[in-house]
Amino acid sequence: MAEKTSASRPAAPKDNFSVTVGLAASWEEGYVGAVRVRNTGRAAASWTVTVSHSGQDNLRLLGTWNARGSQRGDTLTFTGGTLAPGASVTFGYQVSKAGRGNARPSGCSVVGGRCVVS
Repeated sequence: MAEKTSASRPAAPKDNFSVTVGLAASWEEGYVGAVRVRNTGRAAASWTVTVSHSGQDNLRLLGTWNARGSQRGDTLTFTGGTLAPGASVTFGYQVSKAGRGNARPSGCSVVGGRCVVS
């Protein structure tokens, strides 16, 4: 009689980062973003956060502090140095836009983790 064996599945990769993107200030022509990146993993690692926008005319990244920022279309990408396990860093950025309605991000992501827009 053949013995049944169960196939072992590799453990799902643990998220290494937890990110929250919030608004420090917002007005019709732009906003200031406030971002917190926390290393929830077991090893030191560098991070990359992407913030996306939907329906924002002529979006333009005006400045970034405590991170390096770049823009491609309606997507902003921010990178930073290595964070030790349990450590966190905050950074900010400012954008402008044309058209009516308050500016705000529509989504975000972080390589190796979870990101929320609050």
